[in-house]
Amino acid sequence: MIYKVRVISIILIAFALILVSSLYLDIFQQSVLAYFSLALILFLTRKEKHQFLRVLVLSIGFFLTLRYWIFRTFNTLSYTGVFDIISMLLLYLAETYAIAIYILGIFVNINPIKRVPPELPEDKKLLPTVDIFIPTYNEPLEIIRTTVIACKEMKYPKEKLNIFILDDGGTLEKRNQPEPEKRAKAWQRYETLKKIAQEFEINYITRQKNEHAKAGNLNNALWLTSEGYSEERLKGSEWYCYGNLPKKGGDLIVVLDCDHVPTTDFLDKTVGFFLKDEKLFLVQTPHFFINPSPIEKNLGTYAEAPGENEMFYSEIHRGLDFWNSSFFCGSGAVLRRKYLEEAGGFSGKTITEDAETSLTLHSRGYRSAYLKKPMLCGLSPETFDDFITQRSRWTQGMIQILMLKNPFKQKGLKWYQKLCYTNNCIFWFFGMARVIFIFAPLFYLLFTLRVYNVSIEQILSYALPHLLGSFSISNYLYGKVRHPFFSEVFETAQSFFLLFPTIGAILNPKAPTFKVTPKGVSLKESVVNMRVIPFYVLFLLCLVGIYAGINKWLYSPLERGAVAVCMSWTIFNLVMIIACIGALYELRQIRRYHRILTEEEALIIVPGTLRSFKAKVKDISLGGLALEMKNVNFIPFLNQTLEILTWNNFGEKFSFLLVVKRVSILDKSLHIGCSFHESNEESTIVKYVYGDSGRWEFFWQRRQRQKGILAGFTYLLITGFQAMGRNIRGLAEFMLSKIKKYKNLGEIWRGFSISK
Repeated sequence: MIYKVRVISIILIAFALILVSSLYLDIFQQSVLAYFSLALILFLTRKEKHQFLRVLVLSIGFFLTLRYWIFRTFNTLSYTGVFDIISMLLLYLAETYAIAIYILGIFVNINPIKRVPPELPEDKKLLPTVDIFIPTYNEPLEIIRTTVIACKEMKYPKEKLNIFILDDGGTLEKRNQPEPEKRAKAWQRYETLKKIAQEFEINYITRQKNEHAKAGNLNNALWLTSEGYSEERLKGSEWYCYGNLPKKGGDLIVVLDCDHVPTTDFLDKTVGFFLKDEKLFLVQTPHFFINPSPIEKNLGTYAEAPGENEMFYSEIHRGLDFWNSSFFCGSGAVLRRKYLEEAGGFSGKTITEDAETSLTLHSRGYRSAYLKKPMLCGLSPETFDDFITQRSRWTQGMIQILMLKNPFKQKGLKWYQKLCYTNNCIFWFFGMARVIFIFAPLFYLLFTLRVYNVSIEQILSYALPHLLGSFSISNYLYGKVRHPFFSEVFETAQSFFLLFPTIGAILNPKAPTFKVTPKGVSLKESVVNMRVIPFYVLFLLCLVGIYAGINKWLYSPLERGAVAVCMSWTIFNLVMIIACIGALYELRQIRRYHRILTEEEALIIVPGTLRSFKAKVKDISLGGLALEMKNVNFIPFLNQTLEILTWNNFGEKFSFLLVVKRVSILDKSLHIGCSFHESNEESTIVKYVYGDSGRWEFFWQRRQRQKGILAGFTYLLITGFQAMGRNIRGLAEFMLSKIKKYKNLGEIWRGFSISK
């Protein structure tokens, strides 16, 4: 009942604001109203958050933006020439798209839910059985092994847990391909993964053909493990199972990408939701990444700013959960088998089988839940090229859902679920809009095209309050998990490379095919990614545009309003482009294991003595850990063996033997870098490094520091300039090496000609 009252209240407020937004006001009245509303937003966003205040702030932001859009639609579009009207309409459509996404974002985030995991029953017989599916294709075998070990360490009754490696890299089709090298690689993968399954007493499943990509792989395992599966349904499949293949599949299915390592409490915190709600088909958890995305790594913001995915998994997904629209994100999810089978398995009409599956099950009236607790640790793509491969797949897949399975045509979906799914899909058109936003001011500055036909008074009374209000609202909603203007940088960096995949998916939505994102890639040297060339061209165009704008300002006084807008706009774009240039200097990544920053108590014991010392664990990885001692009353020597006692957030004690690899004194503190001694058990190391969900929460929270809009812009400008400097130096070194190479070739050729 309370839920329905809230929804009805939101609808009534929206209608009232739409009516008020359409009232006619003169410029003075509009200015007073706009800046009073803006001042109210700035005042209220400094207050402590609660639900009424949140709705009030978002309503004012909605009102400001709606006033601007109505003005923009009915007062600024006029025919002044063919090229003028084309560029004007392109910009108007891009703005309308951005405003639609902004308003839908307000709707989605009106009341985010923070769920608390239900307690599991003491009687373990009441717990459901669980199958863990680990789909894999071409990922390093070491990564799969780590994930398998972590699954074995989960705190859940072993008799109710079955683990399956689903190998699409060792299918019969792969093992019989004509290229000898690829064929041998597939056979090696096939045999090695079977041995891992035997070693850990789990199940290994492969199939004959790689049909329907990840969805086909999951469905093959789903039907194989279903009760009373038929040979006809599995015709053409091939499987190899070790351990005891259950006669009846698990009540619940966990899907984990093979590079997503779960914590020991993953099932403890998720299974209870299914016992509480019989209609629940999904519990989704956040994707936490141990390594930065290429943009974060190359800009050097990973330790200081929230990660790229944190806005979605910390805030937006909680907002979707309020509207029963939390969706399957491909990994880190628990699904109810009964409803999956009822829907015909995992959906495979698009290349985003996860969101498509959720759309199907939501349309059947089933419910989903989102638990904001990071309980798995994954790997981001290491290179910008791999990052674009991943985002191209997401873009095309969501556009496929929009085009082939239009949410508004899905019977059974509630109106608010249709809005949420539409928002999820149309977000991925940002590449097209961002390209228009970059070129629009340059069209005016360089070619005097009337892209934005407004006076300076109208800009100050309509456009500026809208922009400042939207920035303030975004910072209010997401400030702790996304610093100001970082979204613009991420979108700008991807925009040109997602443009053609976006257009291709629109023109032929059935054409895109599934491409696996490479993981665990290393870079031995820092290099300039040649995708930077378009941004260098844009950088020069912006400088030329600014020069042209100065000339227009001096010699065309009547156009100074338009010049001021386009110059400011171009300068803003220039800052984003500078950051993108910096993000495309790929910093080397040679570590075998990524380090996890932490702050945990430990006790160092010197073997063979009675001496022990208090220390702090500063970072950990599968390879070892770093220790800090405040009182320098003990200095170990290199390659010395030490024992360490430490505890996780569950109170479990761990004891390891370490080998000292690095010793330094900094700020009156002793820093010791250690590797794990070979005598330590692999499973214990994996459990210690990856098993503690409290460690991931700590890592999230330490970076969630809100910045003001001006401070965020300044930080981005400084960071971008520093990273761009690295790119320019790298590009210069690259060019010099090429010149030197050609010079040497010239000398060889001349020597050859003389001797001849």
